[in-house]
Amino acid sequence: MHYREAFNQTLKKFGIQAKVLAKKSGVQERQISQFRNGKDLMAETLFSLIAALPSEARIYYFSCINGESMLDAVDLRSLINSMSVECKSEVLTLIANSLVENQAKTESASLIQAV
Repeated sequence: MHYREAFNQTLKKFGIQAKVLAKKSGVQERQISQFRNGKDLMAETLFSLIAALPSEARIYYFSCINGESMLDAVDLRSLINSMSVECKSEVLTLIANSLVENQAKTESASLIQAV
């Protein structure tokens, strides 16, 4: 996928507004709009935009360009082993929160079906 198309798709998928990205990246909102509509950017400007994306959106963006999920190419065991203790703790917290949310949704759906 072309890098501009991947950029547009990433912003859409993650609900990222150009105004917010402009503030985080230091790139003018007008430049972002022009890029999204076909005008090229300097590489440094594009890098600033990509760096300002949340990490999940950045991974998605590069996956779109690469044509496959970058997560498929990651050796999860090696990735975890290379993490700091703080990072591992954050990952575990994210997983726990996700499990709690899923459980709450399941229980809510069960209650609705019971009624």
